[in-house]
Amino acid sequence: MWLIILLLFALILSIYFFGQKKINDPVHIVGPPQLPILGNGLLFMNVGAVEILRQLQKLWHEYGSIYKIFLGSKLWIIVSDPKLIEEIATNPKFLTKSDDYDVMEEWLGRGLLTSSGQKWFTHRKALTPAFHFKILETFVPIFDAQSDILIRKLEAQSKSGKAFDIFPLIKLYALDVICETAMGTSCYAQLEDSAYAKAIEKISEILNWRVFHALAWNDLYFRMTRKYPEYKKQLQIIYNFTNSVIKSRKNNLGINNNEISTITKDEDIGMKKKMALLDILLQTEIDGKLLTNEEIREEVESFMFAGHDTTTSAITFLLYNLAKCPEIQEKVYMEISNIIGDDKTTKITLRHLNEMKYFDMVIKESLRMHSPVPFIARRIEDDLLLCDIPLQSGTNIALGIYLLHHDPKYFPEPEKFLPERFDINSESEKYANFSYIPFSAGSRNCIGQKFALNEIKSGASKVLRNFIVKLPQPDYEPIVKTEIVLKPANGVYLNFEKRV
Repeated sequence: MWLIILLLFALILSIYFFGQKKINDPVHIVGPPQLPILGNGLLFMNVGAVEILRQLQKLWHEYGSIYKIFLGSKLWIIVSDPKLIEEIATNPKFLTKSDDYDVMEEWLGRGLLTSSGQKWFTHRKALTPAFHFKILETFVPIFDAQSDILIRKLEAQSKSGKAFDIFPLIKLYALDVICETAMGTSCYAQLEDSAYAKAIEKISEILNWRVFHALAWNDLYFRMTRKYPEYKKQLQIIYNFTNSVIKSRKNNLGINNNEISTITKDEDIGMKKKMALLDILLQTEIDGKLLTNEEIREEVESFMFAGHDTTTSAITFLLYNLAKCPEIQEKVYMEISNIIGDDKTTKITLRHLNEMKYFDMVIKESLRMHSPVPFIARRIEDDLLLCDIPLQSGTNIALGIYLLHHDPKYFPEPEKFLPERFDINSESEKYANFSYIPFSAGSRNCIGQKFALNEIKSGASKVLRNFIVKLPQPDYEPIVKTEIVLKPANGVYLNFEKRV
């Protein structure tokens, strides 16, 4: 009896799979052979984030800059061709985030990272002034102060003379920065055992697990897993912290009955010092109405999520690349020293950061080699043609930023660290439009990219002013993995020698 039921169930699944496949399968796009029901799921089932990246790279080498995979009946198209990426990034029909972002909704809600349609458009337009250069300038002292704490942490660790994993320390630094700049308060991640910092870390881990375990995308299945109670516990800690900060900032700004004069007009921006992004949100109007507490929380949580993991990845791999290339590190240090001087206590200003032109090139090359967001994904809402390839509604498309940035057609000798690729005065190396997109591209590009670059440059330059960064051994190379963000699988171990 049970055998008959199982056979009927398998038959129904097979009919469903082949029916969906027949409807959605773009025959003009190549891809690996598929199994009934599972599609290509076995390629990614029960493998870690390291193997997922390697598998996607292997398929890229085998099938080229556009290929398809089926996870069950769900179609994914992996794209790493600049022309196709330009079409996707500039076409308003590709503005909707893909299905995998849905797992973040309970935490992030529908803020800029996950929303689409009119809500995304109006919020993006309204929040753009929050990243005006006059506002960003007020954040530089926060970068500097938090990096001073990081230096003390690195100095304490380096006294043993042994290499140590820098990723956890950089992560706490980045979390302190985004907490103070986004919410106007400190979570003291670097200085104490912060429940909020731990909750952010744990929630991120669980969401990463959900993204790469297709069954866990289903809310019912997720609620039956052992991870769910921990997820709810940590989510409540985050909610309580964020809501208390919003309430406190509202009181400080004198917001009563949703009545307040906004300051988001260009002529007013920057008139007040040390304004957190939350302060801007609290005073932002859309269609004559202030944002609700829920809308504010969604945007704050989105800033917190997107603003610390990515910069942690960027700074960690930047320091690794500089340790791997000591001559480049010395050249960067000399530029920093010439601009700021030899006094290690001199505070960094925005003018200092803007003058570091060679360091700009080095950071760009590091972001190419170790793209903090290796893949971004979109979902097609209507049937359309993608450069003459017919695609149907519901298709998920992943932009393979990591694959693109390692394509020798656009970056010769892609595994070599060559900052001169980005020398704007050089004619020797030029890259094609949309072949370099570490912050995405088009209208959904990263709203905080200038913020991130300033933070990366400020924190890393402070490290280089105080230490010579070295590899533990000449051939040392960290193993990378792709979660939502590119991360080291087993840490990044470096030596730090105090500069005198």
